[in-house]
Amino acid sequence: MAAPDEAVPFVFEPSENVLARGTHYKIAELLYDVREKLTPHQTGGPDGVDIDVVYLAACYHLARCQYVPEEQRAWDHHACTFLFGVVHALRPDAVPQPLRGAFAEDPPQVVPPYEIVHAVGIALLLASTSAKDEAGVGLATVLIMWARERARGTESEPQITFNLGTALATMSDFDGDEGDTKRRRAAGVHCMREAVAALPAGHPARQEMMTVLMRTQAKAPPVPVAEGSSAAELNHYMRDGDLDRLDTMIGRLRSAVDAPPTGEPERTHRRIELGQALRMRFEMEGELADLDGSIAELTKALAGPLDDEVRATVVSFLGLAHLDRYASSGDLADLEAATAAVRHPHPAEQAASTTHAQRLTNLAAVLTARFDAYGDTAELDEALNHLEYAVAATPPAQHDRPVMLIKLAVALSKRGTHTAQDADLDAAEAILRQVAGKPSDSGPNQQLARLELGHLLTTRGRNRRAVNDLVEAVKQYRTTALAPTQDVRTRLHCAALWAMTCVTLGDPGQARTAFGVALTDLLPKLTGRALGRESQEVRLREVDSLANAAAAVEITAGRPRQALIRLEQGRGVLLAQALQLRRRHNELIAASPELAGRYEQVCAKLVARHRSPEQRKASAAEFDRVVQEIRALPGLGHFHRPPDWAQLSEAAVDGPVAVINVSPLGCDALLIRRRSGRSAVEVLPLRGVTREEIGHRVSAFQTAVAKLATPGTTGGERYVHDRELKRTLRWLGEEIVGPVLERLGLDRPGRPDEPLPRLWWCPTGVLSLLPLHAARLEGDGRSGAVYAHDRVVSSYVPTLLSLLHARDRPAPEAGRTSLVAVAVDAGDTYPRLAALDEELSATGDLPGHRSELRDADATPEAVLAALRTHTHAHLACHGVRDPADPSHSRLLLYGGDLRLRELAAERLQDAEFAYLSACHSAAPGEELADEVVSVASAFQLCGYRQVIGSLWTVEDEMGPLLAREVYRLLGAPDTPGAAYALHRAVRVLREHPRYGEPLFWASVIHSGP
Repeated sequence: MAAPDEAVPFVFEPSENVLARGTHYKIAELLYDVREKLTPHQTGGPDGVDIDVVYLAACYHLARCQYVPEEQRAWDHHACTFLFGVVHALRPDAVPQPLRGAFAEDPPQVVPPYEIVHAVGIALLLASTSAKDEAGVGLATVLIMWARERARGTESEPQITFNLGTALATMSDFDGDEGDTKRRRAAGVHCMREAVAALPAGHPARQEMMTVLMRTQAKAPPVPVAEGSSAAELNHYMRDGDLDRLDTMIGRLRSAVDAPPTGEPERTHRRIELGQALRMRFEMEGELADLDGSIAELTKALAGPLDDEVRATVVSFLGLAHLDRYASSGDLADLEAATAAVRHPHPAEQAASTTHAQRLTNLAAVLTARFDAYGDTAELDEALNHLEYAVAATPPAQHDRPVMLIKLAVALSKRGTHTAQDADLDAAEAILRQVAGKPSDSGPNQQLARLELGHLLTTRGRNRRAVNDLVEAVKQYRTTALAPTQDVRTRLHCAALWAMTCVTLGDPGQARTAFGVALTDLLPKLTGRALGRESQEVRLREVDSLANAAAAVEITAGRPRQALIRLEQGRGVLLAQALQLRRRHNELIAASPELAGRYEQVCAKLVARHRSPEQRKASAAEFDRVVQEIRALPGLGHFHRPPDWAQLSEAAVDGPVAVINVSPLGCDALLIRRRSGRSAVEVLPLRGVTREEIGHRVSAFQTAVAKLATPGTTGGERYVHDRELKRTLRWLGEEIVGPVLERLGLDRPGRPDEPLPRLWWCPTGVLSLLPLHAARLEGDGRSGAVYAHDRVVSSYVPTLLSLLHARDRPAPEAGRTSLVAVAVDAGDTYPRLAALDEELSATGDLPGHRSELRDADATPEAVLAALRTHTHAHLACHGVRDPADPSHSRLLLYGGDLRLRELAAERLQDAEFAYLSACHSAAPGEELADEVVSVASAFQLCGYRQVIGSLWTVEDEMGPLLAREVYRLLGAPDTPGAAYALHRAVRVLREHPRYGEPLFWASVIHSGP
C-alpha cells in the first residue's frame, strides 16, 4: 500500500490511462473477485479483508472523480467514499488527504458490501453504456445482480433492483441472439416494475424511475399478437371501435365456452375473455344484460383452474364490472363490491407482472369513483399514484395504455379542480391532447379523450372566466359529436355539451345546430330498440333536461314550433317508441298487406318479454330493414319519421294544450290552440319561475301530502303541512296556471248552461308531480277559494304524440264494453283497504259485461289475462311508487306484483278505460321525470286511451264515493266521456264535508283525449 499522499495509485496518472476501458473493467473485476472480503463484517474481523484491492479500487474511483464530468461522477464518488470508508476503519492513515482530514472529523460508516459492489457496478455501467462497451455492461450487470441478491429485504433493494433492470435493458441494446435480447429486455423491465411498485408514493426516486421505465419500454418493439386471436381482435377494436368485430368475438367466445370438446383450462380462459368482451360491449352499447353476463362469466371463471396471477386479474376485472354497475345504478353497494374486488390481496411478487399495471388501473378507477362519492382526497391521491405507475409500466403500443392515460388525466383534473392547482390541470390537458391526436383520429380512446378534454376546458374556462378555453372546448365537443363512429354515448354527451357551452358563449345559432345533432341523430341511437327497457332508462338518465334546454334555445330564437318538436324528440322517448309499435297503419295495410304483416310481426317481437340481447338486436335490425322498405312505397316516405309541426298542430283540435317547459335556461308555457281553423302556438314566459324553485316546491309539497296522509300526525303538524300544501297551490295559480288561463281566455267563470272548456296540460320535469288542475286562482277558505278546476276540465298528457295516438284509436262500439273489476288487500304490511267491497259495487253502473277478481283470484297472471279480454278495467289495490327508479313502481296483487315493465310488454287492441284506484298510480318518478314513467302511463302504453289515477295517497273511504259518481256518469246514455265524468265527480266530492279539501280531491287526475 503506497504512502497516502505521495504515491496514490491512479491519482497522478493522465486521464487517458484512468479512463481507459480496460483499466475500469480490470478494477471492477478485481473487486468482484474479492466481493466476499470487502468488510470486516463479512470476514469476521479485519484480517480477512482484502485491503489491497479495496484500497486500489478506492484510489481508482478517486482518480476518476478528477476527470469525469461533474454531472456524471456521482456513482464514482459513492464508490470512492464507500471503499475509503473500509480503508479508514482498518488503516485510517492510509486514506489520502483531504479525505483523511474530513474522515477524522466525521468518521464514515462502513456500508454493507452490497452497497460497495452496487456503486462500483453502476459507475462501470454508466461508463460502458456511453462507450458502447458490451463487455463492460455485462460485468456491471453481474456486479449489480450480486448486490441485489445480498440486499434482499433492505431499504436499498428497490433502488438496486431498478438499476439491475436498467443494466439488463442496456444489455438488450447490443446485437445478439434475438431470443436473448428479448429475454434480457423483459427481465430488465420486470426488475424496473418490481422496484417502482415497491416504493411508496412520494419517494424522491420514484418519479425518475418511472421516467426511465417509460423510456426503456418505448424502445422495445411491440409484442407480436397472433392475428385472429382474441387479443388481436381486442387490439383492433380498441383502435377502431368496430362493434361488429366485438359482436363476432363474443359469438366465437360464447361458442368456445359452451362447446363440449373445450376442456380446462382453455374453457376458463375463454370464459375470462368473454366476460371482458361483454363488459366492453356494455360500455359501448349500454345493454345491462351484457354487464350481468360479464359478472356471471367472470364469477364462474374464478371457480376454474387458475394460477395466482390470472386469478388476481380476473378479480380485478370483476371489480371493474361492479364499477360499471355502480355507474348505472348509483347504488353504493355496487361501489363497495367493486372496492372489495380491486383491493383483493395478491402475492407481492405479482407487483412486477405484466398485468399488474392493468390491475392498478382498475383499482384507480374505483378509487376515483369513491372520491366522487365520498370526497376523500386521500383516495384520489392513491389513484394518481397507481395510475402514474401503470402508465410508466405499460409499453406505449399496448392497447390499453391510452385508457390508463385518460384515467390519469381525469384524476389529475379532479384533483386540480378540487385543490385549485393549475399544474394538475395543465398536466391533464397535455395528456388528453396527446391521446386525442388529430381531429381525424376517431377511435374510442380518441373520442373519450376529447370528451374529457372538453370537460376540463369548460370547467377551467368557467372558473377562470377564460373565453378561449370555452371556445376550445366547443371545438373538441363538436369534433367528437360529428365523428362517424359507433360510440353514440360519447358523441351524444359531446353534442349536449357542445350545445350548452355555445349557450354560455352567447352563440344560439351553433347551440341549435348542436341540439339538432343530439336529439335528431344521436338520441334515437342511444336508446335503440335493440336495448332492453331497463337499459334504455339507464341511458336516458344521462341526458336529463336535454330536450328542455333545446326547447328554451328555440323559444329564445323565436321558433316556438321547433321548440315543441325538440320536446317531442327528447321527452317520452320510450313512450314514443312503444306507441309507434302499437299504432295501426291503415295506409300501409292498403299499400302492401304483405309488408304490413311483416311489420306487425317484427313489432310483436320487439315488445315481447324475456328476449336475449342478441334476439333483440336481430329484431331491431329486421325492423330497420322493414321500415326502409315501407318508406320506399309511394306516399309512405314519412313512415316513422320524427314529428313535424303539421302533426303536432293536430293536438289542439279538441281544445288548447299547455306545454310547460321547465329548463335550466328558463321556464315558458307553449300554448297551442285553434284560431281561424288553424293551430297556432304562442309563448308565455314564466319569468318568476325557475327549475330550482319548482324542485323545492315539489319536495315540500310531497312531504306535506305524505305527512297529512300518515295516521298519527299531530294537529300542529297537520296545520303546518296543510299550509304548505295550500301555499304551493296558490303559487301554482299565481305563477303558472293563472297566467296560462288568462292568456287563453279561460280565467273567467263559464256559463251555467254550458260545459266548461277542456284544457290539456303537458308539464315537463318534476312539475308533472304537482296538481296544476288544483291551482288556487283566487280567494281563501273552503267556500271562497277558486281553483283551476272551477274554470276548465283538465286532462294530462305525457307528450303531444301520446295524445294524438290516443285520439287515433277508435273507442269501442256501443254495446261492446266490458269491465274487469279487481280488488286486493295487500295484507298487514300495508294499511288495510276497508272499502274494497263498496268500491267494487261502485263499478256496477257501467253497462256491459262485468267480471270481478277479488283477493286470491287477483294474481298478476289472472289480472293480465283479464286485461286482454276487457275494454275497461278498475283496479282497487295498493300501489308502490319508486321515485328513484319509476319502472320498479307496481300494483300489489295477490301472490305478487304487477310491474310496469310487464304492462309495457302488452299490446291490448281493445283497451279503452282504466281506473287505477291505487296510491301514486299517476305519479311519475323524480328520476326520468320527462319519461313520465308511472303506472298510469304504463296502462296508456299498453293500449288504454283513458286513464284515471292518483298523484298521492288518500283515504281509502274516499275511493267508492268518487268511483260511484264516475261510473254513474260513464254509464249514462248521454255520457260526457271520462274527463268530464271525473271533473263532475270531483265537483260532487268537493261538497262532501270530509273530502272537500284539495288534499283529497286534487289527487285524482285524468290522462287521455
